[in-house]
Amino acid sequence: MSKQFCELINERQACRNFSDKSIEKDVVYAILEDAIKAPSACNSQPWRVLVTCTPEENAKMRKCLQEDGKNAFLDNAQAFIAVYLADEITLKASVSAKFPPSHFAEYDLGEFIAYITLAAKDKGVDSCIIGWLNNAKINETFGIVGKCDIVVALGYGKDAPRVKDRFPLSKIVLNFKD
Repeated sequence: MSKQFCELINERQACRNFSDKSIEKDVVYAILEDAIKAPSACNSQPWRVLVTCTPEENAKMRKCLQEDGKNAFLDNAQAFIAVYLADEITLKASVSAKFPPSHFAEYDLGEFIAYITLAAKDKGVDSCIIGWLNNAKINETFGIVGKCDIVVALGYGKDAPRVKDRFPLSKIVLNFKD
């Protein structure tokens, strides 16, 4: 693993304290240009995204993410990428004969989201993956139809990266041998 990649994964964390520094739309789209290179089953690329990066759009998105006092830390997030499952997912015939089209999609979306967060950090942008959201409200607010389970909030963090406290390999590797 390269030193540059190790630094990237050590610095990337869920940001819960965004500054009010704005992100240019071009930076958000550059993040997505990198992220769309994520692999997917049969190159199906089962992701679609809704991007907000203006103050007006972001205010609307916050209303969909902050109901009941949730996610208050998003007040200063400067952009959001709502990740949707594509309406149509095409797999190779040999694969689709054994599995439904959406069988691998959730794994692929997870990898795509990881690529978004790492691409963002590579560009100096911090992120937080938001799982609590109101899908129906997002769809109604933005005129979208589809299933959105995850939104990635983007911004510039105020805090230095925290030290990561992780389990040792002996605890996570089921057949760990010293």
